Amino acid sequence: MFSRLVCVLALLLSVSFAGLAQILTVNRIDPPNWWVGMKWNRVQLMIYGENLDGVAVDSDAPGVRIHAAFGSDNPSYVFIDLEISDSAAPGVHTLRLRKNKEIAHIAFPILQRKSPAGRYQGFDQHDVIYLITPDRFSNGDTTNDEVEGMLERPNRDHPYGRHGGDLRGIINALDYLGDLGVTALWINPLVENNGAANSYHGYATTDLYRIDPRFGTNELYTELVAEAHARGLMIIMDHVNNHIGINHPWVKNLPMQNWLNGTVKDHRKAYHGKIELTDIHSDSAVKVMATLGWFSDYMPDLNQQNPFVSTYLIQNTLWWVESTGLDGIREDTYPYVDQKYMSEWARAILTEYPHFKIVGEVWIPDPVYLAPYQKGSHFPSFDSHLPSVTDFGLFDAFCQVFEENRSITTVYDCLTKDFLFPNPYHLVTFLDNHDIKRIAYGVNGDTRRFKLALSLLLTTRGIPQIYYGTEIAMMGGKDHGTIRSNFPGGFPGDVRNAFTSKGRTDQEKDIYEYLKQMLKLRRTHRALAYGKLIHFSPVNEVYVYFRISDEENIMVAINNNVGKEKVNLSRFAHLLKDAGSLRNLESGVNIDLHSETLLEIDGMDAEMYVVADGRN
Repeated sequence: MFSRLVCVLALLLSVSFAGLAQILTVNRIDPPNWWVGMKWNRVQLMIYGENLDGVAVDSDAPGVRIHAAFGSDNPSYVFIDLEISDSAAPGVHTLRLRKNKEIAHIAFPILQRKSPAGRYQGFDQHDVIYLITPDRFSNGDTTNDEVEGMLERPNRDHPYGRHGGDLRGIINALDYLGDLGVTALWINPLVENNGAANSYHGYATTDLYRIDPRFGTNELYTELVAEAHARGLMIIMDHVNNHIGINHPWVKNLPMQNWLNGTVKDHRKAYHGKIELTDIHSDSAVKVMATLGWFSDYMPDLNQQNPFVSTYLIQNTLWWVESTGLDGIREDTYPYVDQKYMSEWARAILTEYPHFKIVGEVWIPDPVYLAPYQKGSHFPSFDSHLPSVTDFGLFDAFCQVFEENRSITTVYDCLTKDFLFPNPYHLVTFLDNHDIKRIAYGVNGDTRRFKLALSLLLTTRGIPQIYYGTEIAMMGGKDHGTIRSNFPGGFPGDVRNAFTSKGRTDQEKDIYEYLKQMLKLRRTHRALAYGKLIHFSPVNEVYVYFRISDEENIMVAINNNVGKEKVNLSRFAHLLKDAGSLRNLESGVNIDLHSETLLEIDGMDAEMYVVADGRN
């Protein structure tokens, strides 16, 4: 669809002029199209070209009303506000730009919206998210490894080079992922990153409306969403409001002088302290440092306080959701952006798509400073409208317990602070991701600690996220290049294929089957996802908690000791009242509560039990 629109646009762009020295020229329109029936029906077009200063705009298109044309201090750009009524007919409509005796005819497609059924579904605590770094996951199309016009060539031997993973590789792996048991895919950014180096990670975009051709095309991304939906999998887009890449065309030809915060030669450096943003005693100058600094010298900071920038970014987000039908967004570097804008951005998306879900990356380990970023917070300065944030508080507790061998009480203490969050059950929880060392590396390959960490992640409250390769205990290393290592079997020439059982080592088979079984249990027993969390302070490094729903009561016991421990069930008698037995979810073995008061848990083990009534 997208390529057809571009072709139509190219065919219908025409300019008539009467021998003037300066020619009115239009090269590009963002967004390239819109839809009839959107709540966001007043659209601001950003027109790129030459000699666009002082133009007037009109249209005879029924149902399309031109409100205004806004010039810029750069004659290469003009902004046009138009309103699309519900009575507008879908089709390619013509806008006319007039300047002196010149007229530019602009083709602007207005499309019929697709049925919302099965689109923009959102996600919740029933889901398990699988995070993919696309360049390192699977290369399904080697013909796009090197693309003319793209600066960085493939180099699989370099940990920070492009390795060739792409959208076709992800599509090819959808059955594998569905069989594993995850339900949603968060994919690191896919939009064009035409940088000379380090372009593989995707966070320095050079075109916000184009899938990087080394990953595929806009059409292929839409195909991925459709194929995922057909398998019961949802797609979460990794999105960046905060910055662009240094090679974005805007940088050399700014639409407005204040389009960025600072300039290439004169800009604030990144300030990574974030607690000041919610500190009522914080100096305003420090808050400015936190939101106006460039994340890096090759990632220019966008100025969302400029209303044209903010409108552009909101419309770009809506365009991707409507074009593809994707289900959620993970928003990068959330606290680094102007918070008033971020609130407006989230509200606009969720107004258009009420079932959609957004999770903000808020890298703050203290729940006191993390909680204000979730919608409904008591923090007085702003309401983020964010349904979810990344739970770096619980992540930090996981690291301390499983990697630093601290007491399991650390996790308990963290969860006792859940009263700070408007909805702690909607936080995204994780053991690792693309920015931090893998859990297998953190536990030094200790399979028992690895499994224990997975068990806790998948049975406590929240929306769990698994990093690609965790299912086979990929180790990675300390740096980003090795953290984002290639999935074995995803690339031509790999000596084995871990997408298949035959291609896995014995240890990988063990971890894979364990995680698959845990995911199955979580799907089968809804209390593990939706149940209310009731927990008890650990005794002798044994942490016991219950997940209680209307349908089921499940007890989980985590033994963080090397040796066996006995748990006195009398401590939980009020929650076991009227129960006849505990049935082990994995083994199916029943424990008669009329005769047993002690429960023995193996060292470095997690046990889950259904609390069965006396009739079972």
